[in-house]
Amino acid sequence: SCRLSDGDPLHERPDVLSSPHFSVSDTLGILRLAAESPYEDEAVNQLQHALQTAQQARDAGSDDVMVAAALLHDIGRAPAVLGYYGEGVHEYVGAKFCAEHISERAAYLVGQHVPAKRYLVATHPAYGDNLSAASIRSLTRQGGPMTPAEVAQFQAHEFPKDAAQLRCWDDGAKDRTAITDDLSSYEDLLYRVWSGSTSADPT
Repeated sequence: SCRLSDGDPLHERPDVLSSPHFSVSDTLGILRLAAESPYEDEAVNQLQHALQTAQQARDAGSDDVMVAAALLHDIGRAPAVLGYYGEGVHEYVGAKFCAEHISERAAYLVGQHVPAKRYLVATHPAYGDNLSAASIRSLTRQGGPMTPAEVAQFQAHEFPKDAAQLRCWDDGAKDRTAITDDLSSYEDLLYRVWSGSTSADPT
């Protein structure tokens, strides 16, 4: 397990969305369609992976923005989202989505969930032992362990522990037998954090 104390497209049609600026309803629709898409070489589909990641955040008593970031950490894989923001690696496309729709903190967490894998491999030797085969393969493509300079830069941010924790939940969200809350159970949470809400995270 990975606990910390004191990193295949979603099949979506852009033309079914209600507006260029995605609503909560649009976003839930994108996630529902993710059930049709495999998650790289893992045993779960994209929706199962998102729900398992969010479930761990919810079970840990995380705040709404952290849970939303966990649920949406791979939203940048969705063709509908790529079509709006332009092509790019999924974590940075997802960060753009979260910056517009939730907050800069959510954008940072989503944008760093791949670099956080590189950080954890470099700083927590036992972490790499628990990575799946697919995650080990992608690590090389993503740049391998961080250099000391990259580690220092990562740690200098306001939320490095949150980013690393989200990565741990990501790694633990690949169990095809896991039982999670339904996607609909996150609707009220998303409305609370969505852009324009008085309850949204101020960062």
